[in-house]
Amino acid sequence: MQEPTDRLTTQSTSADEAQTDQSVVIPQVADGEPRGNAELQNAATDKTETTSIPPVEDSLSNEEDPKSGWLASNLPAAGFTPVLDLIRPSSGRQINVALFTLRDSKKFHGLGGTEIQHNGRWHYVPQMSLALSQSLILPTSVQEFESDRDLIDSIVALLRKHVMLPNKQCLLLAHWSIATWFPDFLPFIPSVVITGPAPAADMLLRTLAAVCRRPVLLADASPAVLSALPAELMPTLLMRKPQLNKRMAALLDASSQPGYLVRGNKDFQQFYCAKCMYIGEAANSQLSMPNSIHIHVGGNSRRSLFPLPTNDVIQDFQNRLLCYRILRHDDVAASKFRVPGFQFRPEVAAMAQVLGASIVKDLELQHGVIELLKEWDEQSRVDRASGQDAMVLKAVLWHCHQSDQQQLFVREIAATANRIYGDEGESLKITNETVGHLLTNLGLYTRRLGNAGRGLVLDKATQARVHELSYANEVITDSPESPACGHCYKMQVQETQEVV
Repeated sequence: MQEPTDRLTTQSTSADEAQTDQSVVIPQVADGEPRGNAELQNAATDKTETTSIPPVEDSLSNEEDPKSGWLASNLPAAGFTPVLDLIRPSSGRQINVALFTLRDSKKFHGLGGTEIQHNGRWHYVPQMSLALSQSLILPTSVQEFESDRDLIDSIVALLRKHVMLPNKQCLLLAHWSIATWFPDFLPFIPSVVITGPAPAADMLLRTLAAVCRRPVLLADASPAVLSALPAELMPTLLMRKPQLNKRMAALLDASSQPGYLVRGNKDFQQFYCAKCMYIGEAANSQLSMPNSIHIHVGGNSRRSLFPLPTNDVIQDFQNRLLCYRILRHDDVAASKFRVPGFQFRPEVAAMAQVLGASIVKDLELQHGVIELLKEWDEQSRVDRASGQDAMVLKAVLWHCHQSDQQQLFVREIAATANRIYGDEGESLKITNETVGHLLTNLGLYTRRLGNAGRGLVLDKATQARVHELSYANEVITDSPESPACGHCYKMQVQETQEVV
């Protein structure tokens, strides 16, 4: 959790809704039976006017519970780092900051309230609007989970119950939802982009809210909306944004990793957090985000009539996933999981490493992430190679391989690109104006070539740049039909050396 230097408290509209310091109630984890609401309410009545909050601890002794196997496989042996998180310890509106420590191999120790001191600093509940505070889904306690695989399987089962998705996509979303519980321990969180019918996408967003950390459902997404969210909250944003523009797509993509600042209402702040967004019936290749997972959801409007996950189901997942975060955060932060060799494009390899790092106690599940992303990576390569950027590069590359051509007009590039589309069975057409914009975006700047129009001078520097871009977009091939070109040979040698 972020460590803000300013005091942050949730806003309330009345004294009755103001938050008070309360102890964190941690239920029995070893036997998996959480305490009832009445017991939670009784435990929450111990209020104090000072910032010293009495601790509440819960035994995880394997001497008292026959399920000692769970303790042996899940509790960290040594070096446990305390974890700060937000909980809502009762069915009321109050949100507390909780500090979870492990006194020894048998006991959790919970300390919490609206403010808490740890490592010489005070930590506070982030300041947020009343509507956000009341709608925010949070754990109420810590509850046992059987194993990493049990969590993954139960999330997959939940998704398959409420959404029409293939099992592989459900499994990929299950890995992603667990990764949302570790934004402060991972180098970035890939975004999820959803396409398909709006009712089916809405059902998926609402189902994911049960298993993501601090989910916030947003009907719109803009810099103004994002800046209204407290940066230190690090929520999971579940957004419906069918009219996503290019500027917003770039902003959301950049904020999938920490460090980038954006001007907010009053000051600069980070928007770094996990994001899942619905962008309409079909994806727009011009708004694609490299660090994103594309999920196309099926079904029809009748699917939206299916019941949403119940509050009990949501709370069960939230409490188990909080326990998973507490017990696994050190392992996630120290994960050395890597994709072997050069199986994927760099951005896909990074996604695999992040998703694999979130499952640290099951090597089979970790390596299963590679298999899940393999098919997706192959399809994304095809999509990239057939996109407008790739078609323009194919056209320019074809002209570069004509030995007698020293300059190239934009209209010639458009004609060649349309011919390639036709050869591949596509009816798409690309205009001269679009080609000009695409060349500029690729860093290939046209100039006026006399009275005949604008185009490129195919000097050595331009040809080298075209080949570099073609290599990056996987336009260059090593087929026997490829021309004997020094630039192509150089790119292929470079790829061979990287793989070795």
